[in-house]
Amino acid sequence: MAKKAGLGDAFYIGGYDLSGDVSSVDTVSARRAAIETPVLEKSAMVRLPGMADGEISFTSWFDDGTDLSHTALKSLVTTDREVLYCRGTAADSPAAMLVAKQINYDFTRATDKALSASVQCLGNGTALEWGVLLTPGAITHSSSSSTSDKDDSASSSAGLAAVLQIVSINSGTPTFKIEDSPNGSSWSDLVSFTAVANGNEPASERVSVTGTVNRYLRITSTGTFSNAKFIIAYRRGTAEDDPAY
Repeated sequence: MAKKAGLGDAFYIGGYDLSGDVSSVDTVSARRAAIETPVLEKSAMVRLPGMADGEISFTSWFDDGTDLSHTALKSLVTTDREVLYCRGTAADSPAAMLVAKQINYDFTRATDKALSASVQCLGNGTALEWGVLLTPGAITHSSSSSTSDKDDSASSSAGLAAVLQIVSINSGTPTFKIEDSPNGSSWSDLVSFTAVANGNEPASERVSVTGTVNRYLRITSTGTFSNAKFIIAYRRGTAEDDPAY
């Protein structure tokens, strides 16, 4: 892999595609509290890892178009918001995933008349997770179908977490699920997202599963619907994950 610039990125919050409004991603932070535990036998501080945390903060231009930044951010909802920053939009591109509370919606009107907002999203119950895209950016299923498989080279044993962002649905009620396979031909349901009916989008959800995750993954959509636009990111769990993973 080579050094890369942040060109061709994408940004989603609660199912809203703000890629055309966000001007900068100011903070993508995965951190842990440090618990100081000094002991007599050490001449330097000893620390234990404490609670995990995460933050994604960004700056956006004012845009009151349909399902764009002002609509997405103005209500300052008290429920959780799934935030997804995509460092590129090809399948397997790195993606920062965070279940968060939106803390603010603060505007600045500059002397040159530019109108921008700063937004801070702080993790709520889960740490920031770095995963990868399972879809090549946002894709559209016109009806029930499956994507081509993604080969992760090997199976893993510590579960999986995934975030779905549904941008739009023309009609009907799609359900999206991630399937896994040991060989790329025999598929089983791994994890399912909640069905979302037309009119209830934009929408987003984080789901997780424990145990073995087979080598191959794909997305299958079911239900009667037309033209559902969505994006999914995921990460395989590791032995170092917090117990609440």
